Amino acid sequence: MIDFSKAQLMHFAIHFVGNKSLGEELTLSNMAIKFKDDFIKETVLRYFLSPFKTDIYYQFKGKTDVSLNSLANVCEDLFSSTENFIEQSKLLATHLFNQSIHPKIKGGEFHVCYFKDTVVDGDLCDAVGFFKTENKETYLKVYQHIDEFDLECDQGININKLDKGCIVFNTDKKNGYKISIIDNNNKNADCALYWEDDFINSTLKTNGYYYTKNFIDTSRGFCEEILTEENNVKKEDQMMMLNKSTSYFKEKDKFNLKDFENEVLVQPEIIEAFSDYRKDFNKRLDLTAIDEFDVSNTAVKKNQKYMRSVVKLDKNFHIYIHSKHENVERGFDNEKGLKYYKLFYVNEV
Repeated sequence: MIDFSKAQLMHFAIHFVGNKSLGEELTLSNMAIKFKDDFIKETVLRYFLSPFKTDIYYQFKGKTDVSLNSLANVCEDLFSSTENFIEQSKLLATHLFNQSIHPKIKGGEFHVCYFKDTVVDGDLCDAVGFFKTENKETYLKVYQHIDEFDLECDQGININKLDKGCIVFNTDKKNGYKISIIDNNNKNADCALYWEDDFINSTLKTNGYYYTKNFIDTSRGFCEEILTEENNVKKEDQMMMLNKSTSYFKEKDKFNLKDFENEVLVQPEIIEAFSDYRKDFNKRLDLTAIDEFDVSNTAVKKNQKYMRSVVKLDKNFHIYIHSKHENVERGFDNEKGLKYYKLFYVNEV
C-alpha cells in the first residue's frame, strides 16, 4: 500500500528530453522549479502521485558503473544528499536522452522530484520521482470582458493522465530498493520497454503480486498447452479447470500448493502433470517459485481476462462457461455433418 497523504515535494526540476535518433534536442535547466502558489503545487502533486496505487513493485537489476549515470546510482546519491539535486537531475535527463533512440519514442518534458515523508507498505521514507510528459491536449480558455466573451486555444498537460512515471522509495536498499512504475504509452512493441528496461533497468520484485501472477500464468499455460483435445481432454474440461483456478484465487487470501492441488487439480495424474509442467515453465522463464504466498488481488484482476472460460465456435459463436460444466453436452450431428453444444439451464436471465 502506498500513502502520499503527508508527502512533501522538496526539490523539483524540469528538463526537455527529445528523441536522439530524430535529431531532437536535450534541453537542460539550471534552476529548480519554484511554485507561484500552493494551488499549483497541490495540482502538480496530484498529477504525479495519484496514479500510483497498486502493489506491483519493481527493483533495480543491479548497480552499474557510475559513469553510466544509471538511475540506481543517482538515486543512492540523492538519498545520501540532495545538495547537488540539479546536477543529478541533469545526469538522469542525459541518461534518458541516450535511451530515446527508437523513432517512435516521443520527446517531452522530464520531471525529477524529491519527496519527503512518503509511506510504502507501512514504511515512512523519502522517495525520488521521475515523470515524463509525452502527450499534450488542446484546451479552450474563456475570457469575459464585462458583457463580452472571448476564446483562445492552447496546448497543455492533462493532469488526469500521467504518461510515464517512476517512484523509487528509500527502503529495501539491499534488494534494489522498492520501485513503482507507470507507463501509459507502451502500445508500440518495439519501444514498449525502453522506460522500464533501458532507462530504469528494473525487474519485478518477488512479492505477492509476482508469485500470484506467475502461478496464474502457469495455470493458464497448463490448460492451454497440456489439457488439450490433442491430449484427449475435452474443451469443456479445459474450461472447467480454468474456472476452478480463477475461483480459487478470487476466494483465497493466501495460496497453498497442497490446497490448490486438492481443490482444483484433484486427480493424481493431473497433479503430477501440472507439477512437471510447472517445473518446466519456471525453468524456461527463469522464475522463482514458492509453494505458499499472499494472493495479490491486483494480479488476479489484471489476469482475470486471460482466464475466461470461452469456447469459440468458428467465427460465429462464443460460449462463456462459468460453472456447471455437467450441464454442457457436446456431440456430432451425422445428418448435418457438424459438431454441436447442448446447454441445459433452469431460467433465462
